[in-house]
Amino acid sequence: MNRLFFILIVLAASFSAEAQKVDTAYKKITNKINIAEPEVHRIISSLASDSMRGRGLTNYGAEIAAAFIENEYSKIGLEQYNNYTNYQQPFKAIRMIPQEGYVKINGVNIDPQKVILITDKAEIKWKNTDSVATPVEVIGPKDDFLKRLKQIEGTKKDAIVLVDYKHAAVFGVFRSRFKRDRFESDSSALAKNSYVFIMDNQTSLSKYDILVKNEVKYISMYNVVGMIPGKAKKDEYVIFSAHYDNFGYVSVSKGDSIANGADENASGVTAVIELAKYFKEQGGNERTLLFVNYNGETIGGVGSKYFSKNIDPAKVIAVYNIDAIGKESKFGPRSAFITGYDKSNLGEKMKAEGAKINFKFKPDPYKDQGLFYQAANTPLALLGVPSHTFSTVQIDVDRYLGGNKQRDDMNTIELNNMTEIIKAIAFASKDLVDGKFTPDRVTKLRDDPNKRNQ
Repeated sequence: MNRLFFILIVLAASFSAEAQKVDTAYKKITNKINIAEPEVHRIISSLASDSMRGRGLTNYGAEIAAAFIENEYSKIGLEQYNNYTNYQQPFKAIRMIPQEGYVKINGVNIDPQKVILITDKAEIKWKNTDSVATPVEVIGPKDDFLKRLKQIEGTKKDAIVLVDYKHAAVFGVFRSRFKRDRFESDSSALAKNSYVFIMDNQTSLSKYDILVKNEVKYISMYNVVGMIPGKAKKDEYVIFSAHYDNFGYVSVSKGDSIANGADENASGVTAVIELAKYFKEQGGNERTLLFVNYNGETIGGVGSKYFSKNIDPAKVIAVYNIDAIGKESKFGPRSAFITGYDKSNLGEKMKAEGAKINFKFKPDPYKDQGLFYQAANTPLALLGVPSHTFSTVQIDVDRYLGGNKQRDDMNTIELNNMTEIIKAIAFASKDLVDGKFTPDRVTKLRDDPNKRNQ
């Protein structure tokens, strides 16, 4: 027994010494990366403070946050991209606010629960007595709802659509989606045709009277974009991005009504600022680096959509979009996951580089949620750019990113781990920044079962 005990002690000491060597090896590398926890704390705590008003779109919180980011970019010494003043890429978001409306069939008002009104026009007035009657389409009990819907949209004409009660469930889903306000990044995204869906077993209409009114508002917004010009490959862009807006004021919970958004997404913005500072100090980047903070992610990603329409995607080599990295991932400390990992070979490159510093870049564990198609990386990814989101959020257990947004504050942030994530992205992206590695373009989109309509 004594001999066995002695052997176990020796083995344990040996394993401990080996682990310490590995630990020391990666720390020798990461300690040289000038991204320090106190500075990370300063930036994220500022962005997540009550003074930022939850970085809301309607309470000027987003503007306050943007001014903070602009000041950080100025101190770092970033250049203006595309001659934008104060790093601001301005655009107008279009807000469609449903107002009054009614649908009458044979002189009888139809229950609003049985109606879906879809139009981007300020007003539509349809009557069967009009000189040009509005076409009436039918989705019958045996029809495939989505297939029939595509056929109707394919006509490129306004339409009244009678939907059989057999489709009540999917009708309810569509109604909940379209009864809310809608935002678009520019007028080209507005629908050219209008549709009125009516839950009814009829297959024809003899008399109808329909009125729909929307309030159309144009809201001035802007993304914040800084640049470090490249040298030999200055026309090739590597983008580090995050959205800076959040939900602002929400319902009161335990005396608090501010959605501070520490993890969502002050953590991502902090990473972008720290990466900008790091690469500026390093110098020598062969490719041009863009540091982009998007506005309007909480209202359908209008900022990232606008940005994607105003840059040549062929020039964008890759996008590192960073969203919610303030806590450990489900893979433990020193790890993060990458959405759309199988869409390009950027993930494999990050995995290989991360292993050199004992950091794990893993495939998205929530692939069935379609996160690749629901974040600020998406618009450029749909254009073929290797554009991925890096995150640690545990969406299946995180209590603070859903209905409890008031608690997404600095008390939930794991600063040391977050700092190591930013360092890992800085280290693992070096070959891309230096022009030594070019990832594959994204091609696997059309047949992806998780694709979300954008």
